[in-house]
Amino acid sequence: MNLTKQSLIIACSHKEDRLKFFNFFDGLNVKQILTASHLSQMQDLLCDENLDVGLLAVELSSRWIKNTQQLSRLQKNHSGLTVVALVDEDMRLDYAHYREIIQSVSHLLYSPLNHNQLVRLTDLVDQTKQIVELETYRQGAFQASSLPLLLVNAKSQEIVAVNETFLKQFQIYKKRLLGQIWVDYLAQDQQDKINRYQSELNEKGQLEIQSKWSMNGVSFPVKLCAFYLNFNGVPHYLIECHDQSEHVFRQKMLYFLDKIRLLDFVTKRSEELLKQMVLWAEFDFCFMLTKGRKQKYQNIVFDYSKSNHAHHFIESNHDFIFRKLKTQRTLTLSEQASQHIPGDEFITMNDVESIMVFNCRVNKHQQAILVLGGERAFPRWQHLKLLFSKLVEHYRATMAFKMLQHSHESESQYDVLTNLLNRRYIIKHIEKSIEQAAQRKQSLAVVFLDLDRFKVINDSLGHDVGDQVLVNVAQILKDIVGDFGVASRYAGDEFLLLLNRHVSADNIKKVADSILKSVAEPVTLADGSEIKLTISLGIAVYPDHGKLVNTLIKHADVALYDAKLNGKNQYSIYRTELDGEQAKQSEEMVKNLEQAIESDQIDVYYQPKIDAKTEDIAGFEALVRWQHPELGIISPGLFVPLAEQSGLIHKIGLLVIEKAARCLKAWQTRYELPLTMSINLSPIQLNDNRLIDRISYVINQTGIQAKYLDFEITESEKFKSVKDALVMFNRIVDMGCTLSIDDFGTGHSTLDYLRKIPAKTLKIDQVFVKNIGLSPDDEAILDATIDMAKRVGHFIVAEGVETESQRQYLSHKGCDYFQGYLFSRPLPATKIEDILDQRAQILKNY
Repeated sequence: MNLTKQSLIIACSHKEDRLKFFNFFDGLNVKQILTASHLSQMQDLLCDENLDVGLLAVELSSRWIKNTQQLSRLQKNHSGLTVVALVDEDMRLDYAHYREIIQSVSHLLYSPLNHNQLVRLTDLVDQTKQIVELETYRQGAFQASSLPLLLVNAKSQEIVAVNETFLKQFQIYKKRLLGQIWVDYLAQDQQDKINRYQSELNEKGQLEIQSKWSMNGVSFPVKLCAFYLNFNGVPHYLIECHDQSEHVFRQKMLYFLDKIRLLDFVTKRSEELLKQMVLWAEFDFCFMLTKGRKQKYQNIVFDYSKSNHAHHFIESNHDFIFRKLKTQRTLTLSEQASQHIPGDEFITMNDVESIMVFNCRVNKHQQAILVLGGERAFPRWQHLKLLFSKLVEHYRATMAFKMLQHSHESESQYDVLTNLLNRRYIIKHIEKSIEQAAQRKQSLAVVFLDLDRFKVINDSLGHDVGDQVLVNVAQILKDIVGDFGVASRYAGDEFLLLLNRHVSADNIKKVADSILKSVAEPVTLADGSEIKLTISLGIAVYPDHGKLVNTLIKHADVALYDAKLNGKNQYSIYRTELDGEQAKQSEEMVKNLEQAIESDQIDVYYQPKIDAKTEDIAGFEALVRWQHPELGIISPGLFVPLAEQSGLIHKIGLLVIEKAARCLKAWQTRYELPLTMSINLSPIQLNDNRLIDRISYVINQTGIQAKYLDFEITESEKFKSVKDALVMFNRIVDMGCTLSIDDFGTGHSTLDYLRKIPAKTLKIDQVFVKNIGLSPDDEAILDATIDMAKRVGHFIVAEGVETESQRQYLSHKGCDYFQGYLFSRPLPATKIEDILDQRAQILKNY
């Protein structure tokens, strides 16, 4: 065919393909090039008697030629017409269909077109002028390409040409490649597929393979892009060889970085992942050590070394390394480690070339180091350093989290604030004393006491004053009880005393009277002012009132309740009739609570949540209050447990959600602010299958958007089923609401539990905020918790922020929001509106 004397029609949908066809044939001096953008236009051109059409390049697709029958009719109607078929991307050819079409066309190409496909059409034009000669191509575009290229004879599979880019990139001599079978460089599993690859190349004209390429004794991942070319009738493959080492390395590193946060350094699964990391990094040694009794790093946490490196490290001296680790977290040497650290036995005797040592210290009780490296210089050293530094960060965070789970309240014997025994250890003391008393047939007494109206002190004067009061009372208890037993802080403003020495009825009363008298003396505060307070006590005696620790504490609590009901500021000794009285009182309290719900005595107070960056109000937490007409505000700590026991919590909960949502909607509209509202949910509410319907009802009634309602759940063991609770959490989130974990750090969360809860926010319990500047261990736990929460995408709310120094510390650590008396105590809705009015006025003036 000589297209210099005939016309050519290009008929396809895509403008880009038509343009590429046109440019290619235009460069080959074709007589006339016509284009058609739809089927009817193509048919009109073919039927034009004034045109001598020799070649038709037509699209195979649902819009053009669909099948071989149409192709046959086309050639029957236009004898002597050469057809080039262009398969559209949406056209799927099976092998049988392909074989039929290839019999009806001269060439089969695939959209989108590229130059390597078009070169195959050069045999259609006058070969004396237009065929691209092999040598011309080899010396021209092939060598000039910035891509690493191989040219392969399709019949012999031998490499006939290699360009300079390939030689430089893969550092190999041309003579070692020319004449070699190209598939021999592929991984064995790819070599087994070579017949299928060749068939696909010959049929489609192009092919992409992900494989491993072995050369110079080194194997590395590659992406091969192969194209079918024809030079003087001889088929060739043009192969682009793209080194994927960097891409694969980054993908693997990202994989490990993602998996690191799931490690807990205990399970077999985590051990296996650590081994994979070390094997992938190709380190000769990797081990972690913790300090033993002699304060030396001698305990092996794990050792994934090729030899006995960890034990050798323990036996060697490392003065230089440990001196450096005192002032920096990491010591790394990418090469020539023995020259930089001469005299270190571990490095010199093991021919260590590269080494990393990470200080993994959490606090003074939890110190560890991670050591890794090998006998050679490692490529991508900085990337490996980053990966394992992230491992160290996660180790520190998880160890701190485990300490948080067994916080100072349970790990040590003493309460941080009062220095009295804590709840856990007083119970142990009582249990042991009961055993001894049973053997000796002696008595002992348990005294339960708490401060009268302590909630009022905290709310009106602040937690700092409350803490001073608690410390003062603790000192009184320590002084008076010392000769008779031991005192403890049980919880909040509750104290528990064990009298196990010189126990008699007279001495028990003597201790109780002394406490009442001493506590009644005015307490001098740090600012010089004085405050008066009273205390109530309940007493239970072993064995008369119980023989088990839980029974004694329960009966002492019943007696305490009796003392409070009879006017406070006194003690009461347990008697059996109190159980009946307490039941009656509880029943009466439930009736009063039911009446309070009906008469709208249940109110909601709001505490602002402050954005740490802007220091503006971001939202509120809704807090339930019982506004009793005679007794004033009754603390939730008194009536919420009763509401949970009686089932009234569902009605109260709905009231709180509805009132909070209505206020929020009104404030959003009035002040044009995207405020949020946090509402507490008790475990009892979460066990209610109708909870979702209740929340949906409120959303529909108030018109509030679900995304502005945040429900707070407290770490708790009260769920009937953790699995069912997680289902409820997900249902709440599916509605569009959000979840927060309240009082974080005081409950029983595990890392796995934390990952499963679809919460976006953690609220750090105020006990840790209080100890900022007082307890370095609590600060370490706080820091690690914030860091870990940030890394898994949680927002942080710090509760109980009362001082500027606390705010600055938490802000520096990355807390997102604050709540506390530094900004505002909980306030009724009218007071909140006053604050928002003032805010609006200030902004207006600006």
